[in-house]
Amino acid sequence: MKQIIRIVCLLAIFNSQFSILNSQTCYWVMLTDKAGTTFDPYSYFDAKAIERYRINEADLYDISNYPLNESYVQQVNALATEGVGESRWFNAAAVMATPEQIAAISNLPFVREVVAIEGDMQQTSCGPAETFSLDDLSSKNLHDQLVRMGGKYFRDKGINGKGIRIAVFDGGFPQVNTHVAFKHLRDEGRIIKTWNFPNKKENVYGWNSHGLMTLSCIAARMGDMDLGMATGAEFLLARTEIEAEPFKEEVWWQMAVEWADKNGANIISSSLGYGKDRYYTKDMNGQSYVAKAGNMAARKGMLVCNSAGNEGDDKSWYTIITPSDADSVLCVGGIMPSLTDYQRTSFSSYGPSADGRQKPNVCAFAYAWAANTGSSNGEYLMVPGTSFSCPLVAGFAACAMQSRKGIKTMELFHEIEKSGDLYPYCDYTYGYGVPQADYFTGDRKEVKPTFKFEEVKGTGAVRIIPLIENRKGRMFIKNSLANGAIVDYRQFDFADFNPGSYIEIAAGTVLTVNFNGYTESYHFAKPTNSNKEMDMTIYGDDGNQYMLFGGEDNTHFSTRLKESKGKWEPYLMLGLAVKTANNEQGIQIWSPAKHLGIRYTHYFAKAYGWGIAVDYDHTGFRFDKDNANHLDSLIAMDDNIRWLDKEVSKHRVNIGQLGLELYQRVRLVPGGIFHKGWHWDLGVYGTWGFNVYKLKGSHKNDIAGTRKEVVRQLDALDGYTWNWGVTTRISRDWLGIYARYRLNGIGKEVPADKVLLPRLEVGLQLAL
Repeated sequence: MKQIIRIVCLLAIFNSQFSILNSQTCYWVMLTDKAGTTFDPYSYFDAKAIERYRINEADLYDISNYPLNESYVQQVNALATEGVGESRWFNAAAVMATPEQIAAISNLPFVREVVAIEGDMQQTSCGPAETFSLDDLSSKNLHDQLVRMGGKYFRDKGINGKGIRIAVFDGGFPQVNTHVAFKHLRDEGRIIKTWNFPNKKENVYGWNSHGLMTLSCIAARMGDMDLGMATGAEFLLARTEIEAEPFKEEVWWQMAVEWADKNGANIISSSLGYGKDRYYTKDMNGQSYVAKAGNMAARKGMLVCNSAGNEGDDKSWYTIITPSDADSVLCVGGIMPSLTDYQRTSFSSYGPSADGRQKPNVCAFAYAWAANTGSSNGEYLMVPGTSFSCPLVAGFAACAMQSRKGIKTMELFHEIEKSGDLYPYCDYTYGYGVPQADYFTGDRKEVKPTFKFEEVKGTGAVRIIPLIENRKGRMFIKNSLANGAIVDYRQFDFADFNPGSYIEIAAGTVLTVNFNGYTESYHFAKPTNSNKEMDMTIYGDDGNQYMLFGGEDNTHFSTRLKESKGKWEPYLMLGLAVKTANNEQGIQIWSPAKHLGIRYTHYFAKAYGWGIAVDYDHTGFRFDKDNANHLDSLIAMDDNIRWLDKEVSKHRVNIGQLGLELYQRVRLVPGGIFHKGWHWDLGVYGTWGFNVYKLKGSHKNDIAGTRKEVVRQLDALDGYTWNWGVTTRISRDWLGIYARYRLNGIGKEVPADKVLLPRLEVGLQLAL
């Protein structure tokens, strides 16, 4: 009984302590005013920031630039667990606090509103990298990631981002201060400032190598070959993300944007974002605080480039991540690294935003060459993720800005869209396509028509007929409503069909087609104005119909934003019964238990849910043969039975049961291989079933020694029909540990003719 009390007490203490820790979250405390503060922009801002404000006609004296009232901040922090940071732009202090502390803070007369921070920043790299040495790479076309954007047009005119200042936000920049790929930046003093927001110090040259690789895609050089276009730019490096902080990264990202503003950034490259770990698809509508910060940065003259995200393979998340959902943030999707084949990478996130706006805006290679932290003098990696398409475009943007001196930020934003190789065609996979340097250097050539529309008389259908003999290339087709919303779009290679083939589309509203760089639209005489996917048929020159190959299923986007809050999870648990009391008679350590079942968890929030599970349980209790127990009496059966292997047989009890479990689930840390992260489950269970005691023997007079199986129902076991108790699990992705403790029968005396089975079971969980 003392053992039971100890276990219950420990569970209670753990639960209470966990509740205290879990109840703390991060909040923005929005203040009412900035009373009593003063501001001198010419002593606060870097000279390049002042020049940027002038070009973009932004107000240096805007109230958003004024500091916070320090007295307000001190009073807020005094009531909180921890002061995390501040935002001038939103007149807000960020704190870690319990609900009780937040209630007290909310009552302060200068507090306008308190908003819980939802986000958990994630890096948008995806999958393992492939390593090569400098010698290996010398035989490869390192310029493909730049050639795809027409980088030679910038290079031929000496455009390399000179004079443009780029802020890079990431989780660390190890070896940027030593790697040969960045020697030109160090030698010329073009790393202007650094700041480590989690650690509140200047050193950023450590931690996550993700930042080293994203910076590579903007400015790294190996010999005389460039990995990024903006090798002549200046840089601000900000560490804003760490692995184990589920709330603070949003604050650090916000503070980094304001830091970049102060220190004269023209462009921000952010391969970070918030998505399914904390938000729902409906939230990707430009209203998160980081999205609002991205829009504010644009109003102050900074171009924010952000990755679209790597959720393209997740069928529950058909949209991009924030802050890419912000109207004025340039959202960058990812394509495969090919100069001849135009395909989305499987992981690149789809648009649109949750409120239907065009996203992504553009795209670039999502497999890129980057410097390797494993070597400081010549090893490079091929790395996957929209983490790397984003900085490739940021470097492109720096060159575009250099080529159009004095251009306003939002003008540049739209000019980059217009430079896309699909423009004016756009869709929710590629945006306007890959930005092209020839648009900014004046080298773009006029594209001749490559197809024509032909109405099918009397049917309302239209045919798309290619005009060129060489049909290699991907055709892009979309159907849009009159308001511009895309209903359906498809891409496929015409080269898969015979020379005389053409496409016929039965109905639609506005049909837009891009083929080999030429774009044209067709308006149906009788528009459907519905969310019906295109009815497309391809015909060969022989009049036969052909199946469409190479297309993508990109239909009915409105339904994809209805994210399910429920998750199914098949599981297998393998454990052992553990003796915890003296009257748990003679149980051996090796008494295996197996549970096979399925769970359904309904999430009320991203970090909290309730669930139910059903399973089949089987436990094989093994008794110590050296200790007597009531089961021994069952050996004295019919004299005609000669027991074989008595010392083994009598010590096994097999129990099969059907189980039901109710539990609550708290997410401790998001992310992971299957995006489940760390979870803690606490619940109750009940089982109903049967206990079977099997003995095998043979008749004494049976010369052949034939074995005979004897099965006995054991009323000698306590509570064999119905059991209930508490259960808990700690799991990460597919692997976890669990414990069950049976509560029925506690406090009751066990009769002498009964056997008390162990109450505690511990083991491993495998779940999908």
